Amino acid sequence: MPKSKEITQVQAWIKLLNTLETTPRLIGVLTSPLSLTKCFMAKLQKNDLMSFSHTSHLDIQLLAETIAASACDTLICDRDNYPLLQPILLLQRQPMTIILNQECWSPDWCWQYPQHHFLCQQDLL
Repeated sequence: MPKSKEITQVQAWIKLLNTLETTPRLIGVLTSPLSLTKCFMAKLQKNDLMSFSHTSHLDIQLLAETIAASACDTLICDRDNYPLLQPILLLQRQPMTIILNQECWSPDWCWQYPQHHFLCQQDLL
């Protein structure tokens, strides 16, 4: 069960997603632990936002290729899943919104991907 702080933050991210200029078509959730992923998925569904999460047995390259070929335009990713994020960003030619839900500010490596829009906790304020 996610902690109340995590639930509050999930709700804040969902609220932010609902206020974006363009409503996300498909949101990928790359978070740990499973309880947090389930919380994101439930809240996204409740807000009529289409989403999917990954399974740990899925090959990283296959996941990256699948996301690049899909209508996914938004990813929610925590630090534990950054190894999954890099190949996705390298293959994705279309601009994406990337939520780094554990970061206060955009890490330096975000500048390597200027076609994508990164959101961090500072954007929740």
